Amino acid sequence: MSSRDEAIGSSGGHEVQSDYDKLRRLPYLYTFNVLNTAALLCTVSTPLALYAAELGVPKDRIGLLGGIMPFAQVLCIAFLPLVMQFSQRITSALAYGGRYLFLLPWLAAPLFLGTPDIVFWILFGSMTLFSISRTVAETALWPWSQEYTPKQVRGRISGITSLLVLPAALLGSLAIQLWLDSRTGIDRFFPVIVIGVMLGLVSAFTLLGLGGGKPRPGSARGLDAIKAMRTPIRDGNFWLYLYSSGTQFFVYTVVNLFLVLYFRERLGISSGQLVLMAAFIPVGGAAGALISGWFVDRYGTRAIRITLQGLQVVLLFCLLLVNDRLPGVHVIAGAIFFLFGLLFQSSISVGGIYMLNYVPPAQKENYMTLAYATDGIIGGGVTFLAGMLLNFLEVQPVTLFGTTLGSYETLFVVSAVAVVSSAIAFGLLKEEGATGVRDFFGQFRRGSPIRALLSIHRYGALTSEERRRELTYGFGGTRSALVKEELIAALSDPSFDVRHEAIQSLGHLPPSPAVIRALESMLTYEGLVELQYAALASLGRIKSRDSGHRVAHFLDSPNPLLRARAMRTLGDIRDDTWLPRIRTLLLDDPEIDCRLAAVSALGKFRDHRSIDGLLGIYRQLAGDDAGLSGEPRSKVVLLALAKILDLEESFSREWRREEKVVGYRLPNLLDRLRNALRRRSTEESEQHSRLLTKAAVALSTGSTGEAFAALQSLRSYVAASGHAAAPSVLQIMDGTRDIAQPHRALLILLSLALRPVLSA
Repeated sequence: MSSRDEAIGSSGGHEVQSDYDKLRRLPYLYTFNVLNTAALLCTVSTPLALYAAELGVPKDRIGLLGGIMPFAQVLCIAFLPLVMQFSQRITSALAYGGRYLFLLPWLAAPLFLGTPDIVFWILFGSMTLFSISRTVAETALWPWSQEYTPKQVRGRISGITSLLVLPAALLGSLAIQLWLDSRTGIDRFFPVIVIGVMLGLVSAFTLLGLGGGKPRPGSARGLDAIKAMRTPIRDGNFWLYLYSSGTQFFVYTVVNLFLVLYFRERLGISSGQLVLMAAFIPVGGAAGALISGWFVDRYGTRAIRITLQGLQVVLLFCLLLVNDRLPGVHVIAGAIFFLFGLLFQSSISVGGIYMLNYVPPAQKENYMTLAYATDGIIGGGVTFLAGMLLNFLEVQPVTLFGTTLGSYETLFVVSAVAVVSSAIAFGLLKEEGATGVRDFFGQFRRGSPIRALLSIHRYGALTSEERRRELTYGFGGTRSALVKEELIAALSDPSFDVRHEAIQSLGHLPPSPAVIRALESMLTYEGLVELQYAALASLGRIKSRDSGHRVAHFLDSPNPLLRARAMRTLGDIRDDTWLPRIRTLLLDDPEIDCRLAAVSALGKFRDHRSIDGLLGIYRQLAGDDAGLSGEPRSKVVLLALAKILDLEESFSREWRREEKVVGYRLPNLLDRLRNALRRRSTEESEQHSRLLTKAAVALSTGSTGEAFAALQSLRSYVAASGHAAAPSVLQIMDGTRDIAQPHRALLILLSLALRPVLSA
């Protein structure tokens, strides 16, 4: 093959494929999987169980036939020297193709229909040779697969593969069903078997189009290859993976084999219909692989696998409720087959991706051979025992909590327990850079996860700058951590507007280390003040306290906008390390916008020590605002004081109402103070009550002087009060005493602050 066709590098004399070349050759992998799926569908899948049952093979022996293939995997250790010596690509292709030739003796089994033992041994011999050849092929294929699949898209490849096999699975299953149901006699299985063998032969040789697989220079050969098994055997984390993988494989094999027989016996569904319904398994597998593959590439394998296994347990217990008295049993059976494929096949795929990512490339053959052998021992051996268990349980049923379980029902309960143990083991595995299980589920508890997932799909399409900006803005509206990868990637978008929207949207997501790091990186964007400003605002919105020192760096910025935003952000995250500095800036910063930002920050800190400084700013602004017809800036100070007095919500509500209809709320607040004074029942309090009543009437004319004087006259009550807020209220009254025509917002604040003090 020419260098033009091989995009490879060289490492120690060993050819290494580039990711580009791996992606270019993936159509060969997809073709192999499509044809091989069709071949298995015609041979050792559902037709095997049905063919054996119609030949009179008992259940325990059908279980043995189904268990040969996984159990033969233990022979992979013996074939390891062969795999290390010769090309893994050629070995896989020859062994995969050769295994289908060993199924041709099946055609002779009906000749011995009167001798059940001979029939069984014909099927057994063919399956044994098929399984041994498969073991040789997969002993080579598993380590080779680490070479021809790029690590960063292994989940995506798994999903695409499952999707592409659907047409073959559906059309093949439909054709088999129509054929089997339209004819009678055991010979109706013959064309199905022959077609399956032919498709299997063709599929095997498509593997030759993939690259890699050559023996590595310096790798262990012969018996040394077997001795090198000591390394994976000593890896405790890998043994934990092997247990999880083996138990999951056991449950999948058992349920896949006996689910068909369960529906055939309990629900009375015909063989042809079951073959068609079983096609929903790859349909579900494709859907599950696409979904799980997408999540795996983003979040790692642990959380995804455990989620799938939790749903497996639910499905297995739901099987206990299925019976022929339920309406629409055919629909229910089809749905169960679909869910079985979605949950079990995708779970196995996720486990395989973990192994590909975890196994060291220099010892991949040893690690993967151990995994393959372990799966075979657990899956094959226990499958055989499951067949024996079914026969035993039909004679000796199990009673659980007063309810007698049938043989199949007991098997499903045992399988559920095995899945739980598998999930626990997988949750204990080490996985570098993966999202934890708790963090993964946490992403679905906040925001709108469905809306987020739909937005992610649209964002990945070909879009204009305006559309990307809209979608990026929409990501923030979902408030879901699921979109953080897209938003972080959008920070590198060529469009300034998209980057700006991405920064703002990140501020609406749940805080996480990845989001905080991304926003902090934008603080170093020298020259792009708007992006720095947006990043400061977003860090404050998610309250990233650990970013305080990075934010405080902008307190010395020559740009007044960045200084102001930094102070507001420090107030948002409540990093009181910088509180003294903000107090200083309140008085010394030359820009009024920065001093107002300091006011806002000190209010968020609820800093009682800053009340005098805030009042100084307020008096200055109140004088400046007197000649303005627009929005008075002094209200910023009043809001900060309201926060310090813990009156923010009531102050904001009452002021909005008063601003909407002048004279609507303020007289009512004065009436409440008057009622509080009347409870004192003294001549002085009655006098002040009358002043408040008169002041409330005067407010309708627009003048605030009389009402302000009435409020200031209550100073003696505040000074004598033992209420905790009395000293602060007294500071505000004294600090605003000299204002001639105070704004109504000040009267609202004083009225709200005085009421609890007078009632104490």
